Amino acid sequence: PIVGNFVANLHGETSELWEAYRNNMLYKACDKAEKMKEHGIDPLNCGEEELADIFIRTLDTAKSLEIDLGRAVKLKNAFNKTRPFRHGNKRA
Repeated sequence: PIVGNFVANLHGETSELWEAYRNNMLYKACDKAEKMKEHGIDPLNCGEEELADIFIRTLDTAKSLEIDLGRAVKLKNAFNKTRPFRHGNKRA
């Protein structure tokens, strides 16, 4: 797999989430809302849609790279719990 393609796709979805926020659209119906309704699917707002896309792309990337994402998240979360709040005095 070409890692750059996966990273670019994740970046693209993240950028779409950022743009939805910047345009005050996070809680407004996504552009696919009407199509979703036609298929009997509850429509998503832009924030939900973009976060779902990021999550789906992340899962796809992990599978393609043969990374056990569940294990990685569990271990990383355990490590993060050992770190002090705002380590390095970072604000974000």
